[in-house]
Amino acid sequence: MKKLLNFLKCIADENRLKILKLLLDSQFCVCQLQELLDKSQSSVSQHLSYFKQLNLLNEDKSGKLIYYSIDRSVYDSFLANLISLKASSLSELELEDLENKINNLDTAAEIRTENKERGCC
Repeated sequence: MKKLLNFLKCIADENRLKILKLLLDSQFCVCQLQELLDKSQSSVSQHLSYFKQLNLLNEDKSGKLIYYSIDRSVYDSFLANLISLKASSLSELELEDLENKINNLDTAAEIRTENKERGCC
């Protein structure tokens, strides 16, 4: 669950989403990404660090330059986890505490009956 959340946080930024799109289509070095995004070298490197933490990057060294692209197998794995979220149990997502709370939650019928006068929800 944490890895999926980190992936979603990673792509929730406009610049990182742009980088993702660029690196899905081709390979780019930091200086090329700087030019394309009109960002500083440090800004681009910082954005790339999010991808590195998730092992999303392939690196291809050519002399002093490193060309980056997205590792499709890792990317596809994140997408598959996101798609299968509905089919996953709370236990599989390491959300047992939430599962316990759900099991102890009053049903909607009980809430309507008990709280009609109090105006709950």
